[in-house]
Amino acid sequence: MPLYDEEVQRELHLEKGIQGLAEKFGPYELQQALFRLDLMPKQSQNDLLKQHVSLSEAVAHYFSCDAFLDLARSSQDVYRYEMNLFVKYCHHIKGLDPEIKEVSSALFLQDYLSGIKKQNTRSKKAAFLRSFLRETNEHYFNRGIEKIKRTLSIEADKNRLPRAFTKEQLDELLVLVRLGREAHRNFTILWTFLGSGIRLNELCCLQVGDVNVMRQEILVRGKGKKGFKQPSKITKSALDVLCAYIHFRYNGIQNEPDYKERYIFSDDKGMSPLHHSTVQKMMASLIDECITITAEEKGNYQLSVHSLRHSFALYLLQSGVTIYDIKDLMRHNWLTSTEVYLKVFDNMLVTAIDKHPLGNLKASDFFGH
Repeated sequence: MPLYDEEVQRELHLEKGIQGLAEKFGPYELQQALFRLDLMPKQSQNDLLKQHVSLSEAVAHYFSCDAFLDLARSSQDVYRYEMNLFVKYCHHIKGLDPEIKEVSSALFLQDYLSGIKKQNTRSKKAAFLRSFLRETNEHYFNRGIEKIKRTLSIEADKNRLPRAFTKEQLDELLVLVRLGREAHRNFTILWTFLGSGIRLNELCCLQVGDVNVMRQEILVRGKGKKGFKQPSKITKSALDVLCAYIHFRYNGIQNEPDYKERYIFSDDKGMSPLHHSTVQKMMASLIDECITITAEEKGNYQLSVHSLRHSFALYLLQSGVTIYDIKDLMRHNWLTSTEVYLKVFDNMLVTAIDKHPLGNLKASDFFGH
């Protein structure tokens, strides 16, 4: 949990005190007492009606607003999942469909997040709540979320390094994928990931016209850049595999006017992109079947589809490609995002040197005790 300064602690203490009074005397009686003592400004009936916004009303608004619709599809799915968990918690603590104000105080949010031990998990939930409550507060109450920002702090786990597949694991994955269902498609997906380092949503949205053989690149919709495509280089072998799949699947409709708009990976003849969950389930099944991947590595937040992107970066580094060129190939905005692979590479070098035949000898073996 983050450290709270004195101001936040005072706010939490105040909210807990008010909550206790409301539970003892009732919220309406408390409000009327504050009016009588001139401790609360008089409000018109219309203003009071505006203040009463139910959680269900706020949720419905959020899922239809630009703040949500502008998110990547994968992020939308994550936020829907997080919303479901949050609403269930609200119903459990506050009853069926409470007002949004009841479940957006620093005290309530602190209690909701208090049981989460992993910093990354907490930060993901906090990011969702920031988005939801910022939109809700601005839309209904014309105010920001300054008072709860510190409660919803977002801090990445700096000790958590990206997880990549070993070369032995990748060899087995490439064998297993050819033995399963949709072997041609899934092998092409896997090889495209490994040959370009693109993200899951970028791969699913690839269209036939995005492939440029002459420049040896594919056009992808970059992270956070809606509708804007940017070039991404791809290895010659991965490009050959990708083009062979496109030829196999779409060669018969090359003269159709929408040929270049067809999605390469699709379940409905290229009219809509393959859902990212299909790729995630395919990878999860392969990882589960792979005997070179340990039981610990198969646990949550270990190896996943995104590990293929990490593998792409790490093996570039091992091959002698500079960190600056890797930044460009990964399409990172900041070098610091790429430098994390240096830490992984350094750990790999330490592990490698410890395998030296003389690496386990101790000074006492030579000089005695």
